[in-house]
Amino acid sequence: MIVSMLSVVVISGGVAMAIGAHLLWRQMNQEAENRVRGELSAAREFYRQRLAAIDSALRYTALGEKFSQAAADRDTPSLAQRLRTVRATAGLDLLSVTDAAGRVIYRAHRPDRSGDARLDDPLVQRVVATGEAVSGTILVPVDRLEREDPALARRARIRVVETPKARPTDLAELDAGMMLCAAAPVRGPDGRLAGVLRAAVLLNRNFALVDQVENTVFRNELYRGRPLGTVTIFQGDVRISTNVQRADGTRAIGTRVSAEVYEHVLPRGKTWLGPAWVVNQWYVSAYEPIYDMDQQPIGMLYVGLLKDKFSDVTRRTLALFGLITLAGVLAAGAAGWKLANSMSRPLSSLASASAAIARGELSQELPVQSSDEIGSLTRAFNTMARSLKERDELLKQRTRLELSRSERLAAIGRLAAGVAHEINNPLTGVLTFAHLLLKDAPDGSRTREDLETIIEATTRCRDIVRGLLDFSRQNEPHTRPSDLNSVLREALALTQNQAHINHVSVAEELDPDLPDVVIDANQIQQVAVNVIVNAIDAMPDGGRLTVRTRRVRDGAERVAFEIADTGSGIREEDLEHVFDPFFTTKPVGMGTGLGLAIAYGVVAEHGGRIELSSEIGRGTTVIVRLPAAPEEEPREEERSGPGGG
Repeated sequence: MIVSMLSVVVISGGVAMAIGAHLLWRQMNQEAENRVRGELSAAREFYRQRLAAIDSALRYTALGEKFSQAAADRDTPSLAQRLRTVRATAGLDLLSVTDAAGRVIYRAHRPDRSGDARLDDPLVQRVVATGEAVSGTILVPVDRLEREDPALARRARIRVVETPKARPTDLAELDAGMMLCAAAPVRGPDGRLAGVLRAAVLLNRNFALVDQVENTVFRNELYRGRPLGTVTIFQGDVRISTNVQRADGTRAIGTRVSAEVYEHVLPRGKTWLGPAWVVNQWYVSAYEPIYDMDQQPIGMLYVGLLKDKFSDVTRRTLALFGLITLAGVLAAGAAGWKLANSMSRPLSSLASASAAIARGELSQELPVQSSDEIGSLTRAFNTMARSLKERDELLKQRTRLELSRSERLAAIGRLAAGVAHEINNPLTGVLTFAHLLLKDAPDGSRTREDLETIIEATTRCRDIVRGLLDFSRQNEPHTRPSDLNSVLREALALTQNQAHINHVSVAEELDPDLPDVVIDANQIQQVAVNVIVNAIDAMPDGGRLTVRTRRVRDGAERVAFEIADTGSGIREEDLEHVFDPFFTTKPVGMGTGLGLAIAYGVVAEHGGRIELSSEIGRGTTVIVRLPAAPEEEPREEERSGPGGG
């Protein structure tokens, strides 16, 4: 009986050990992968923020009036003072300004060298060609870095170290450097391109970014004297910036990723998640490709957690579980099972909480009931959950800010529709009876003057009501491919008399090779007429109105038209309100403030964007970007030609 009882208890304990071990290993692996996936997202965000900081610093500098004037005048002392400050503040390796032909005016990193042409630089080429700011990650050959700064060329030359599990290669040393780069146009007082401001940070042997991620995400946590979490930036499959350590404690610069990871990430462009051999240790790792501005994979971003930490936690937990099970066998099977269950409960809570987070329920926080490894794991989980919730709240806040304008316009539209319908009929009656009374009023009498005043005020109210109704309507545009140049010519024809009366000359700069745009021609014509009328009103003493069209690329093929005037301009503090309903800078009685609000809604319904820039005393420019019509595929007979097939 004793043997039979012990056999049953031993078998039960063995089965319990097997099931517990399986669940524990699976749970620990899942937890490690979830954590490293979140930390890869954090590292990616740090990487993007560093690139965005470079881009923002350049845009802010390039937009400065004094800087633009200095670039246009080639005022080297003023440029030097400003660029030295920007380079030090933004932590830039390269910072230079060229003229519109790509010739260097001043280098902040090498003030003694200028005058050479930089049109071989892809960023400078793009800015000169498009007039738009660009940024991204690029590979720069060492010989080009040598011309810029020999110290950077030395940093870029990294000797490739033979690494276990890496793919075979004949490469002995890197012949290029990976850089975070940005370039912004510098426009002169006349609005034309006066130069290009270019900046870059070399990632080779630059440990600021990877150490910042480690300090922020992993909090410099050590395990067995080694960093628990590591971050690496790869150029190709070679580590160029890392806090992964060799056996001697030095950074593993020049070592290479395993062949298995390389084949999965770079040629295929996929993310790797799971255990991977990193230099001399196993890590729970996450890799994703880094793309250049042409969307070609040129490197990888990596984060990893020492697998030993999770393995040791799991082994210790299993050992303790086994001891408890053994004690239950010796004392009683029931007592052993109870103890084992008390150990698995925290892990079940972690599993449930992890599943809840996966479903989007981010308000998960587990009580820390012990100070052992399970407690450490629970605290780490709570930290991860709080971080995810904070990021989710930040995204929601940004979304609410984007939606606030649309909601406000919708609310005003509903209010406008209600008000307009309520007062339209009484206004019509007042206007009709006033006209009838005016017919009977004698010429030159006070009564006739009062009636004319009533008619004038009522007519203005009627125009405001009509604007309210136009604003409140939300008709779907009936779009079809249309010739934008023809639409603009019709809008100019409708306003030519008003332009002539105000002594405004009109210049057309319409691109004859402009592709068709997918628009409701009547609605876009209304937008153009509103903008043109505003421009003419801004030039009461005469001026010049310019209407131009062009192609643009901002992620998709688009067509833009610009309407520029030489009027009085709009104050900077008023620019952010120009698309708000009822906001107007015209004198009382000259406008309702609904024209640009209606234009904004029409352009948005077309999937386009409307932008406005202005300078006091120099005039205002309105730019409308619209989607181009997709190119039609040639018919089969057109591809084959006569007799083909």
